[in-house]
Amino acid sequence: METPFVERIYLIGPSGSGKSTVATKVATLLNWSLVDNDAAIERTAGRTIPAIFAEDGEAGFRALESSTLAETAQMKQAVVATGGGIGERAENLALMRTHGWVVTLTAAPEVAYQRMRQSAEADDEVATERPMLAGGHALDRLRLLDERRRGWYAQADDIIVTDDLDVDSVAARVVAGLVARGLLAPAGAAAAVRRIQINGGSSYDAVIAWGGLATLGARLAELRLPPRLHIVADANVAMLYEPALMSALIGAGFEPLVYRVPEGETSKSREQLNAIHDWLAERRAERGEALIALGGGVVGDLAGFAAATYLRGIPLIQVPTSLLAQVDASIGGKVAIDHPRGKNLIGAFYQPCLVLADTATLLTLPPRQRTEGWAEIIKHGVALDGAYFETLERETEALLALQPEPLTRIIAGSVALKASVVEGDEREHDGGRRHLLNYGHTIAHAIESVAGYGAWLHGEAVAVGMAAEARLGLRLGITPADVVARQDALLARYDLPTRADGFSAAALLRACLWDKKVSGGRIRWVVPAALGSAMLVSDVSDNDVMAALMEIGANAD
Repeated sequence: METPFVERIYLIGPSGSGKSTVATKVATLLNWSLVDNDAAIERTAGRTIPAIFAEDGEAGFRALESSTLAETAQMKQAVVATGGGIGERAENLALMRTHGWVVTLTAAPEVAYQRMRQSAEADDEVATERPMLAGGHALDRLRLLDERRRGWYAQADDIIVTDDLDVDSVAARVVAGLVARGLLAPAGAAAAVRRIQINGGSSYDAVIAWGGLATLGARLAELRLPPRLHIVADANVAMLYEPALMSALIGAGFEPLVYRVPEGETSKSREQLNAIHDWLAERRAERGEALIALGGGVVGDLAGFAAATYLRGIPLIQVPTSLLAQVDASIGGKVAIDHPRGKNLIGAFYQPCLVLADTATLLTLPPRQRTEGWAEIIKHGVALDGAYFETLERETEALLALQPEPLTRIIAGSVALKASVVEGDEREHDGGRRHLLNYGHTIAHAIESVAGYGAWLHGEAVAVGMAAEARLGLRLGITPADVVARQDALLARYDLPTRADGFSAAALLRACLWDKKVSGGRIRWVVPAALGSAMLVSDVSDNDVMAALMEIGANAD
């Protein structure tokens, strides 16, 4: 049966649960219209809600509330914040469930009361602004109302307990629940499949689809995997997607269990790898059972290396939820953990059975993590495809707004570019074309190491690395000046850094010697020869590298 497409989201719940502020955040994430039903009532009546209660009583207010709510059923792409008593009339709840997706935001009465007190000067003001809390202490009234309304709050499509969550987290949970169920993907939503063929004869699909996460159960069934699934997830991603995803997988006949990894680069460690191995062993995971990596590049690398090494290899499914992971880390089979001496020094080449990139998950990605991913996409344009780079220039506004069609198309383009390189050079052979994918990465890895893993996000470091390595190419007479200028301009448009201020050029150069492209003690650099065409060079003096680093702000010492 085709999944319905949701165009209206209704937030219900008690006063103090955060409906209005969360609705504002959700509308911003989705770029939808915002409707505050109580504010709409006041506009229609030309009176405040306390005045309506005083003059017309609760019955008069409820009639206005129902008529105003009915108007939202005709709206498209709207987030509606309702009053705490919207379900006192059964027809209101029926209307919302028929015409949209209903989310209950709950909060313990004590928590809700404290939130309302923070914006009021006295207890009397809490009751004055909310007539249903009049007639006694506001907290006692909240408890009574919560008891009375709990039954119809429970009839919502999704329920989120907000007690320990900030507004941004609650809003992300609302959106993630829709994404995981495929409810934001209309029929014909943007999608692409790239079959990746590896030299040894194996192959797998990379699926890039707006709303694709909802198809995970069906795709796993097509792979004929055993029912037990071992999911390694970024803790933040699990908080957003685990409830809906686990329910869907169980409904598809699987038996999933989740291991949560702390967010950040520091999780790519021997300690976390050992912990995942222990978890798999305790579960007596078998060789045919799949390990699913759910999250960004850190989880993809860490869980991928665990899959490659447990029982000499178990099936790996990559489900990347960050932009960087969707276009880079999940494609190509490079899995690893970090070493104090350098990034990704301990790892393997291990191909997944499936990559499923749901581009709608980027809606819930924190802005900084979303921004870093554009560095890898821009890198693909500079190093591999000039026309692709020009598309990034031309469609910047639509891409930054996460419009489904151009976003999915550009991510699919990056996947195709990387796949074409990987198919011809899976294991990064000496002088092979896959080395070109490391454009910007030699200096990026040095920045991450010198700054301390986690201080800089990988994509941020790659952007600065590209700025430096393009200038190195310019000094060597290889990179045209206009390529450097256009690259810098595009990085800036996507809000990426291009400066290494505060770093020691000498320290960065020393860290570069731990790069995996070093051969015979010499660093092999990737520099653009033209827009869309990079090349490897190895006969480069340290003075030229130091000069390029200082040109973007690094210190001489």
